[in-house]
Amino acid sequence: MLAENSVRIRNEYCSKCLICSSICPFEAISIDKETGEILLNIEKCQVCGICFSACPSSSIDIAYYKTDILSEYIRRARKDNLILVCRGAVIRPELRERLEKQGVLNNFIQWYVPCIGRIPLELLLRALEGGVKRIVIVPCEDNKCRFKFGSNVGLSRLLLLQELLSQIGLNHGVLSFARSSIRAYINRNRCIGCGNCAYICPSNAARLVSPGVAEIDGAACSGCGACTAVCPSLAINLESFENKVILEEISRHRQLISDLRAKGLPAVAVFYCHWASFPALDEYGAYAKENVVFFEVPCSSIINPLYILRAFYEGFDG
Repeated sequence: MLAENSVRIRNEYCSKCLICSSICPFEAISIDKETGEILLNIEKCQVCGICFSACPSSSIDIAYYKTDILSEYIRRARKDNLILVCRGAVIRPELRERLEKQGVLNNFIQWYVPCIGRIPLELLLRALEGGVKRIVIVPCEDNKCRFKFGSNVGLSRLLLLQELLSQIGLNHGVLSFARSSIRAYINRNRCIGCGNCAYICPSNAARLVSPGVAEIDGAACSGCGACTAVCPSLAINLESFENKVILEEISRHRQLISDLRAKGLPAVAVFYCHWASFPALDEYGAYAKENVVFFEVPCSSIINPLYILRAFYEGFDG
C-alpha cells in the first residue's frame, strides 16, 4: 500500500503546530507557505507512523494499527500483561527469562509493531483502563532504528508517561522498557572460513579472523540475516529465526498439503519480510487463503535457497 493510501493529513483539524514536520525522520512533511496547509510528500514517506502518534489534534490518519482496533482487541483478549515489540527487536533468551521471573509471560498479549515511536500514548492508557496490569515495551537499539530515530522518540514520550503514572500512584513496573535487537551469531566450529558473510554484510559486522574463521560484531550487526543466507555450512543463524526453526516450520505442514491435494488445490508457500506485513494485525483475514501458508522472516535477504528446496521437497507447489 502506498503512502498516499496509508497516511492522510486532515488539514481542517490541523492546528499548524508543525510537530509532525519537526519529528518526521524523512522530512516528508512540510507547510505550504502560501496556503498554510500541511503537505505530505508521498515519495519520502516511509509510513513509520511517528507523526500520527505525535499529533496533538489527531488530524493525521494512518491505515495500520489504528488505536480503536487495537484497544478493542485488548479489551476482548482480557489479558493481564501487554508486550509491544519493535519489528527490529526480538525477545532474546535473557530477556525472556527475566520476564518469566517477573510473571509477565503469564496471561499476556504480544504484538510486533513497525516502530515504537508510532504507539499513541492513548492506546497504553486505554489498555491500563481496560484491566491490563503491566505493559512492557521492547524497542530496537537506537543506532539500528529502521526509521532513524523512531526508537528514541518513542522512548522519550513513554518515559514521560511512566513519570506521569508514578505521580498518580502507579509504580514504574506498570510500564517498563527493555532493548533487545535481533542479532546474528556464529558456530565457529562449523565455519569453513569462506568469507561469504564478510563480503555480503551491509554493516561490516562480519569479518574473518585468525585462524581463518568468521566473527560477528554483535554491536554492529543490524540483524538483516544476509550472512545466514550465503553461509554454505549453515554456521550462522539469526536469533529467533534460526535455520533449524524455519526448516522445521516448513516441514510442519505436510498434513495440510495432503488435505489440499485431496481438494484439488495447490499448496503455496509465501516467505514474507515482516516489515512488509503492516496490515497483518488489522486485516490478516483479508489476504489469508486456505491454500497459502505464510512464513515470516525479518528481511528478504535471509531467505536461504535451502528453504525453497525444503518447501518443494515437502510438497508445496509454489
